[in-house]
Amino acid sequence: MQRLGTTALLLALLAACRLHAAAPAAEDGRAGAPAADAAAFDAAFEQSLREGLGGTPAEAAPLIARLRALVPDGDRFRQRRFEAATCSAPRADRREALRHAETLLAAERAEAAPDPTNLALLYLCRGIYRPGNSEPGLVLADYDLAVEQARESGNTLLLGTLLSARAGAQSMNGAFGRALSDALEAQRLLEALGEDALNAIVLQNAGIAYRRMGEYGQAEEYLLRSLAHPEIQGNWVYRLITLLQLGYLFEETDRFADARRVIGEALELCTANESRSDCGYARLALASVETRAGAPQRALDVLSQAEADFEASGDPGDPSMVALIRGQALARLGRAQEALPLLDAAIAAWEAESNARYLALALPERSRLYERLGRDREALADLRRFVDVHEQDFRQRSAQRTEFMREQFDASRREIENAELRAREAARLKEISALETARRWQGVALVLGGLLLLVLAGLMTRQLARMRRLRLLALTDPLTGLANRRQTEYRGAEAFRLARASGQPFSVLAIDIDHFKRVNDTFGHAVGDVVLQRVGRECQRTLRRLDLMGRIGGEEFCGLLPETSNEAALQVAGRLRAGVEALDLGDVAPGLRVTVSVGVAQARATDADFAAVLARADAALYRAKQEGRNRVVSDETT
Repeated sequence: MQRLGTTALLLALLAACRLHAAAPAAEDGRAGAPAADAAAFDAAFEQSLREGLGGTPAEAAPLIARLRALVPDGDRFRQRRFEAATCSAPRADRREALRHAETLLAAERAEAAPDPTNLALLYLCRGIYRPGNSEPGLVLADYDLAVEQARESGNTLLLGTLLSARAGAQSMNGAFGRALSDALEAQRLLEALGEDALNAIVLQNAGIAYRRMGEYGQAEEYLLRSLAHPEIQGNWVYRLITLLQLGYLFEETDRFADARRVIGEALELCTANESRSDCGYARLALASVETRAGAPQRALDVLSQAEADFEASGDPGDPSMVALIRGQALARLGRAQEALPLLDAAIAAWEAESNARYLALALPERSRLYERLGRDREALADLRRFVDVHEQDFRQRSAQRTEFMREQFDASRREIENAELRAREAARLKEISALETARRWQGVALVLGGLLLLVLAGLMTRQLARMRRLRLLALTDPLTGLANRRQTEYRGAEAFRLARASGQPFSVLAIDIDHFKRVNDTFGHAVGDVVLQRVGRECQRTLRRLDLMGRIGGEEFCGLLPETSNEAALQVAGRLRAGVEALDLGDVAPGLRVTVSVGVAQARATDADFAAVLARADAALYRAKQEGRNRVVSDETT
């Protein structure tokens, strides 16, 4: 149920897309448009992206008409910019809006030189209008493509806003750790540009992700800070999103009076701005609050209003959550026979989606109904299933917290490193200034002495560099640039001893390229060497800076993950495996693809040394090979 109204999400993302001047003056000549007309359109285009295109189709219509009137005659480039900018404007018919986005995307991709900015906006548009309940994977794929195109465009502001948008979509679909990672990167980019208004949206996204992870204290702090921000206060869409999220938070923490209050404010906003879709989601949230607060008949009345809002707006709403709330309300009214089919439908839908969080809401309700109907065996089965899914949900949230904490650690470390670099640079500049002042007052002897010192320093630097190169050669695999077996075993032993002394977890990944001999036999050893280099780079990219990836054999690699539990190591291994599978090696050999099998082991109290942990990881790797390759297996699954 915790989904925002589509119009609200759409506008929150679009109004945030504040671009610099959209088309360079050099492009005017391509279309033959007068420079003055082109400049007028560019200014209006930028303004429309900075200020948004209204909260409803009625608000958007005059803004779109004004921008259309400024498109220079015969200027195809700016006509495409206009279509990309207005694609995501509020529309009454969502299915038609999706078809429109598909048409514009196909046309842009067919251009001789597709524009990355246009593609980014059009992928965003398609992602917004896809049916999120039934196609969450496709929605996130569109956001990924939008971010990729934003990076290619070189526009830091566009990239920051789309990262913030993707953070919201990932949070909505349960990827809370990835959502917070995107939000942190967006915050760094936007703070560097001085975009305080856009950072208000990042603050809002962080609060939403914290709530979905169950970190209610931090979530409330972030959401209240965003609600007080002038940018949120001045835009009804932003304010509506924050109010609904606070309503969900207050309901989840049993603060029903506060939940009714903020959801009531949200209803006033969507009603005043004639957004039936958003009012549907607000009433759906209110119906859930009324059910949990002990007012089931009021909940049914509100739920009927929500369904009417969805039907009028063309938004499919959330049928599974409607079924759950109606089933809960009917159960509390003693109408068990009517409630049971509704709960069955909701549970079946969420089991198909493997949605542990929502199953944990529905299974206890159905168990109580079974007990009331004298079906004790089924009631017990639901309770047992509830225990399983509750534990699964807990594990998922813990994993998301681990991923976020890892990102926080990396971000803090980067900030410390940047501060150290700035301090060194300031000290160096100060030293240079002092030397220049001294040189004006010193004689030839001091100058010659300084030159001599520079020569000696240069010789010493060359000698130190040579020593570093020799040491690097002794510890590095020459083909992949990763640590060699000797360095990997040394670092592994050190990490094992440190983990044993500190009590921190330590995990090891054993990685092997599947069917590598077939690659060498089919394409030759030169291609095999390139494959090893590409796979090694992808493995290294997946790890943190404190981790280590080494090559310990022909096609065998080993990853050392200090301060990482078996559960977190499985996530890292899964990303690594997926990253290798996605590698495009077509430039090396047509049709070439490779996969890896990964074994995971966490150090145990019974392990004598690092070699024992590596042996268990190798055993898990062997099982991954036996089970069909291209998979991750933990030694703890035996």
